[in-house]
Amino acid sequence: MKKLLLSAVAAVMALFMMSCGGPKVNELSIKDFSANAKDFVGQEVSIKGVANHICSHSGRKLFLVSPDGGDAMVTVFTNPEMAPFDRETIGKTYTVNGVVKITQTIDAAYLDAWEAEVMKAIEEGQMPEEEHCGTEAKAAGLEVDEQAENQELAQIKQLRARIEANNGEPIHFYHVECNDFTIE
Repeated sequence: MKKLLLSAVAAVMALFMMSCGGPKVNELSIKDFSANAKDFVGQEVSIKGVANHICSHSGRKLFLVSPDGGDAMVTVFTNPEMAPFDRETIGKTYTVNGVVKITQTIDAAYLDAWEAEVMKAIEEGQMPEEEHCGTEAKAAGLEVDEQAENQELAQIKQLRARIEANNGEPIHFYHVECNDFTIE
């Protein structure tokens, strides 16, 4: 009996030590992530949101919105070992666990090069590449003007305004690289 009691105490202590020593997971709302993603780069997070869109090209990008509404959106990428997200789950509530990463850094030089490509394509009479649905732009907080003659030039203009508002400093976009998830 004494050995059984000692074994039970040792097991409880081992579980306690493992739970205390594990990596800290930050639970964030969609709104908190959108406002503070830069503070969590490289850290584990857990985010709960409604699947607003899943990229039809690869299924590897999920866009989550707050269950409570609002304009904020979080982009989630599958990690390389994961299967694509199932498009049949759009509208369902996900809890995603993963690591915050920088998707892209945009500065004036990047915008200059992008604008030059777009202008060259226009001059050569080339049609823009396959249009995306605009969800990525919305997730980045850009307004999608359906009436704009050229969506790319409209986005470049918005991004230039953001850089100017950021005192000329580059702007960063963030995503969560998903390690696992549950669907309600």
